[in-house]
Amino acid sequence: MPADVETMFSVRELPWHGHGLVLANYPGSWAAARPLAGLAWDPVAEPVFEVSGITADGRPHHRPIDGWVRISRSDTAETLSINRDSYAIIDHAEMGEIVEAVLGQPNVHWETAGVLGRGRAVWCLAKLDEPIELPGDPSLTLPYLAITNRHDGTGACALRATAVRIVCANTFRAAELEGKRHRATFSFIHKRGWRDRIDEARAAVTGARRELRQYEVLARQLLATSATEEQRRRFVDAFIPLPPEDERTDRRVHNTEEARRAVRAILESPTTAAVADIAYGLVQAAGEYLDHVRRAHSFETRLTRTVLQPEPLKARALALAREVTAP
Repeated sequence: MPADVETMFSVRELPWHGHGLVLANYPGSWAAARPLAGLAWDPVAEPVFEVSGITADGRPHHRPIDGWVRISRSDTAETLSINRDSYAIIDHAEMGEIVEAVLGQPNVHWETAGVLGRGRAVWCLAKLDEPIELPGDPSLTLPYLAITNRHDGTGACALRATAVRIVCANTFRAAELEGKRHRATFSFIHKRGWRDRIDEARAAVTGARRELRQYEVLARQLLATSATEEQRRRFVDAFIPLPPEDERTDRRVHNTEEARRAVRAILESPTTAAVADIAYGLVQAAGEYLDHVRRAHSFETRLTRTVLQPEPLKARALALAREVTAP
């Protein structure tokens, strides 16, 4: 298990991200899933203190700091964040209300859940069992829904949808490819009253389906555009450009050529060869390189840039594929 992943489970097989304790069956409820995912603990709010002086016997005297709270783990007391006292914790039992609202919709099933970064972030990944079949692509694409909850004060409890091409485990979002602002399908900010919007979690699956249809339309456009050998060469060279002349060193030029060879190898590999002569294949090869070949410092980094946050280079790959294949 990667060092930044504390605990997690997956059902029946390793998910596309390649980690997890494999279970024979889906957990029957959030209560059953929590301990399997390592979420039996909760984030709790405690006072924040400052040293205000020294006592007569030489020990520091502490007093609470008004307006601030420390968010810590109920099991280890480890500090997760310091926040204003207006910050409303969405603990793991309450997160379960959101998860169950999403999983209660048709064709949505558990895939995996777990803890990242010593508890700073937790997640549940669900599969929307409605495969996307694209003409000319022998691989199915499956929709996934990621529900994340951050306890470090840097983000909300949110759901995002992503499309995963099964043969190569590439991840794409229509908004990401088009370079649009990356927004959650729904997002519960850590403020009091968040539960008043719980029905939005149920409606979020409809929003996810709509976003995935947008991806399908975009993929079909790319599948209808051919790419010659010369266009593939131009795409790879533009996608992995040489550094500016005044910044070139033998090492940087070598690294560029290595990266270009990696993308060309993906285009010739079983995961992409069947679609390598169309614009769709160029984008898929770029996605496979970004998701699986390019180095990631940690599992959290890889999960974040493949599912939770936009990857600007995927938008660049789409723009380049359109540019080099334009009539």
